[in-house]
Order: sequence, then structure tokens, then C-alpha cells
Amino acid sequence: MAEPAGDDPAVGPVIVGLHRGQSQAVLLEAAQLAAELGRPLLCAYVSEDSYLTEWDKPDTVAGESLHPSEVGAGERDAVLALTAAIDAALNDIDTPPESWSLRLLAGDPAKALGRLAGETDARLIVVGTHRRGFSNTVENWLAGSVSARLTHDQWRPVVVVPVTAKGQSTPTLA
Repeated sequence: MAEPAGDDPAVGPVIVGLHRGQSQAVLLEAAQLAAELGRPLLCAYVSEDSYLTEWDKPDTVAGESLHPSEVGAGERDAVLALTAAIDAALNDIDTPPESWSLRLLAGDPAKALGRLAGETDARLIVVGTHRRGFSNTVENWLAGSVSARLTHDQWRPVVVVPVTAKGQSTPTLA
């Protein structure tokens, strides 16, 4: 587990982990927190086909995770669509964060988000609860919940936004 450099709270951005089809509630909660804290919002998208990055040599994993040199065939279009969806959602709120950006990451989502938080000295990390459905339940059972792993491994605050309530209908990201 990464330890803080000193007694001061992290001074960097609010990081939000996003994926396609995710509820906008996660993004909007992170944007509100960033605006209230006076921090930039750093949206992070972990390439869905990059989990095996974690199998590389330990000394290359961190660099490749934070700065992937290659993306899958469909990832470019996915990142462009996600960028447009983020921009549209943030343009519709009363108090947007001072600035926002999107970073493409590779590898295990919890580890990649943790490394990004360390690199940027993030103030906090925002993630959503897992998606509904059988395949997502199996995935969480096999790989573990990203939010649970982050709360266990991070010294930074991790905000988990509930998005799986029955009957809840919120817009999703592209």
C-alpha cells in the first residue's frame, strides 16, 4: 500500500474512474466534489482489453499502465465517444469543476487508478458500484470489486457512488 509523502492532504485532482455504459451519477458526483474542493477533475478510462498489462515485468507495468503505447482497434472510437459524453454531461451542470481531462489507462483497473492517483498526487478517487447483470457479477467474483480493492489498498479517500439501486433510471455514458 502506498503511503502519503507527508501529513498534508494530497493536493492534486479528483480522479473519477469511468467506463462505457456507466451511470452519469458517478461523473456528476465527482464533478461536484471537484468543484467544491476547487480541484481539477481527472477522468480515467481503463482500456477494457488491457488487463494482461499486469503480467508484464514489474518495472514496466507502472509506465505502461499510466501511459499506454498502444490501444485496441475500437478503443480510439470509445475514448472519443466517452470524451463527448463527459463534455455533454458537464456542460449541463450549474457548477462544473475548474477544468477536466480524460486519461486512457491500461491494466487492472484498481491498480491503474491507484498508480494514477500516486502520479498526480490526487486528492481523492471516485468510482461507482459494479454494474448489474450476471456477467458483471461473475467478473466481480473472479477479479474482485474495483471499489473494494481501492478502499483496501489506498491511503487516499475513495468515494463509492451507488448506482445499482433497483428502479433507478439515470443516463449513462457512451
